Amino acid sequence: MVGVKNNRRAQYTQRVIQETVLSLLESKPINEISVTAVCAQADVNRTTFYRYYTDVYDCVESIEKAFVQSLHPLQGATPRQALEHLLTAFYEDKKLSNLVFVEGKTQLLERTQALMANVRPQPPMIEDYQGAYIGAGLQNILKKWVKDGMPETPRQLTQIIIDTILAKNLDSLRDEVW
Repeated sequence: MVGVKNNRRAQYTQRVIQETVLSLLESKPINEISVTAVCAQADVNRTTFYRYYTDVYDCVESIEKAFVQSLHPLQGATPRQALEHLLTAFYEDKKLSNLVFVEGKTQLLERTQALMANVRPQPPMIEDYQGAYIGAGLQNILKKWVKDGMPETPRQLTQIIIDTILAKNLDSLRDEVW
């Protein structure tokens, strides 16, 4: 239906714009991506772009929100299942994973971390400092994984993360160093 904001044509146009932004993020930082460049590559005019987004950052925010909403089947999942589900979503959409590198310009890592914090059952009492430490570690592991081209499967990386959090390979060092 013409004139309806969420009709198939509008959804297609939004998807093309979003895919173009994600493609441009593969080779440029977000602050170097202009609306003009997006429009030229997506073959849409600026008026069309501004019908849906206020700027490139607004487009990225829309992509992030849709991604996080797609993860909501996490209710009732164990932390392991939730983590593997999240990693699988990134693994299946490699262009989207570029958003983890847009430091301070997107909220993707914070949004996914907040979503993971709501997964039940919660681990036994994790103090604030431990939670901050684990959260920062998870973010950096995810960044390294994406930067390295995602060589491990989501299941393998989930196990690596669990082993790291539990410091499984550090037991022998504790006796030697401390």
